[in-house]
Amino acid sequence: MSIISVVGPKGGIGKTTISINTTAALTRALGSGKNTNRICLVDLDLRLPTITSLLDSHPAKTFYDLFECLDNKVYQVDFLRTVYQMVTWFESYIDGDISASHDKLIDAFHHYKAMNTELFMSSGFKFGNAIEEMLIQRSEIKSLSQIKALRSTIRKIDLKEYRRLLEEMDKTARPVMAEYINYIEEYGFSIIGGEVPILGKRGHRKRINEPEFLLRFLEFLDGVFQKFEYVIVDTPAGGVNHLSSLMNVIDQVLFVFDLSNTIAINGSIDALHSFIDYYEEFQADYAKGQLMGLDRAHVNRLIAQKGKGDLYQFIKNKKLGIVFNRCQNNQEIENALKMIRDYLTTLDKFHQYKSRIHIVGLVPQHKVINITNNRKSMFYNMDIALSERMDLVAKGILSDNTICPTLADNDKTIIRYLSKFKKPQLLDRLTNKVASNAN
Repeated sequence: MSIISVVGPKGGIGKTTISINTTAALTRALGSGKNTNRICLVDLDLRLPTITSLLDSHPAKTFYDLFECLDNKVYQVDFLRTVYQMVTWFESYIDGDISASHDKLIDAFHHYKAMNTELFMSSGFKFGNAIEEMLIQRSEIKSLSQIKALRSTIRKIDLKEYRRLLEEMDKTARPVMAEYINYIEEYGFSIIGGEVPILGKRGHRKRINEPEFLLRFLEFLDGVFQKFEYVIVDTPAGGVNHLSSLMNVIDQVLFVFDLSNTIAINGSIDALHSFIDYYEEFQADYAKGQLMGLDRAHVNRLIAQKGKGDLYQFIKNKKLGIVFNRCQNNQEIENALKMIRDYLTTLDKFHQYKSRIHIVGLVPQHKVINITNNRKSMFYNMDIALSERMDLVAKGILSDNTICPTLADNDKTIIRYLSKFKKPQLLDRLTNKVASNAN
């Protein structure tokens, strides 16, 4: 499995167009056909998702539905399950079956005092009013011994019926992954994402910043990623933004540089710098054993998959690539390369990263602008010149960037690589090589 994230600092620089056509080029390179489903394109823009409408292919459920499920079902069920356990121990204490020193009772009391009531929608549950009443009384319950004051409230809850209702809810509490993945037979790859802006809803804007909710969302994405050989992630403008924890699972980042816009170039350089800083801090915290929260949870999963021996090298070798877009002439490429090198030199990071930042490909300007304006973002196989450019990007990804020049190479070498078109059977030979290595 390889996860490639396409990143851009702002909207309108061709990021989504490049994501779509990179997916198409990889699909052809891997030989995916009607009976295979090896590649997935993920629209991770939660504010303005566009890929499903651009490709005119609509999943049964979108990320909006997923957020509704995580919000209304998973949160509700997990909350109610905690309440059930808590009330069970409280009732045992009130009935005199256990003492105040019982470990489980003490844990239940701590949960009671610390529970996040925003997760609970009392009107949707039979015993919701009693639970709401019990939570309201928390301010008056200062010590464990005062739990007995909840006697009348707890008696309103039939634990047997409560458990039956909880088991019914639990059956539909988890999202069914297949409902969110839409395989497009015409193109040979799958897509997943949203048609309705998720973050337009106030509750979802709040939820995505809650660690518990974000972790569940990332766990769902991880399950999706595991089903495919390659995943292309079209990220929101500005990078992974509120989903910064997703940085850790990305194997390769492709930074889109819009050469027609100096501000966009500077933004892409800043995005490159942000990723470098994040990975360096992550490595340092990992080496010191100081990872916290989602980062720590992610590393624990990686250790389970890879073992500690390979983990540090895996984190250290994140691949960074550049795709130039809307280029009119070679001078624009040279100017952009100079800006990147000068910026990294100012940060005293050029020598450290010059051989790690690869130039993966280029798409010419006028073609992309015309096609995008006509809402024809899928140009692969419809325009030979553009398809060949995207084949070059696919080759770079399949080779783990080993065939791509880096910032350490001179401008002539880079431009020569970007300017050459696909030779007959060149991509096919690379595809056969990848396939034979896999076997």
